[in-house]
Amino acid sequence: MARRWNAVILALGAVLGPYSGSARAQDVDFTLTPAEDKRVEARQVVIRASLDSAQRKGTVRAAVRIEAPPDVVFQAMIRCSDALKYVPHLRKCKVRDRAQDGSWLVVEHEIDFGWYAPSVNWAFRAELDADRRITFRQVDGDFRANEGVWQLEPTPDGATTLLLYRAYIDPPGFVPNWLARSTYKRELPQMLTDLRKRCEAEQTLRAQAGKTSR
Repeated sequence: MARRWNAVILALGAVLGPYSGSARAQDVDFTLTPAEDKRVEARQVVIRASLDSAQRKGTVRAAVRIEAPPDVVFQAMIRCSDALKYVPHLRKCKVRDRAQDGSWLVVEHEIDFGWYAPSVNWAFRAELDADRRITFRQVDGDFRANEGVWQLEPTPDGATTLLLYRAYIDPPGFVPNWLARSTYKRELPQMLTDLRKRCEAEQTLRAQAGKTSR
């Protein structure tokens, strides 16, 4: 069940609080400490959470290093076909609307809980800064609040991406406290690990195809 709730939060929309169009509001505002930087370099997922007393809502920050360039990571995060692979229990991902210039999308998600709980439906608008940043906010659906940013920072050689994330999440009232707590502590790291695996597998296929074409 915890894994299913994580799908609701993270299906591209695990995000940060309150949305604004300003450049500063789009920043992740997450500087790694030396200890956190070592953990990221060791391929661990770093999580920081600032939650209410019940530990069900609040701000969460995360960081993970992915051995793939930003364009690979960016595309994996905006394609519904990818989201359906790495987001647990995501049953529907549909682009409702999009800008002709590719600067934004409106996406619908449905998470199927099976017999455990009702499904969660929501739609979010994602503002796209190609290969650099995705900011988004719920436009309709079951969350009380879910809005935020992913930031992609390449290494100097462009081969590796530091993916930073900040989210403010206030879940639907029918989600129990223990389930929300489980998401922050266990399911978020697993979700980001699965995203990394998918991106790195895609990069391996690209590298192999490049060698073959030479």
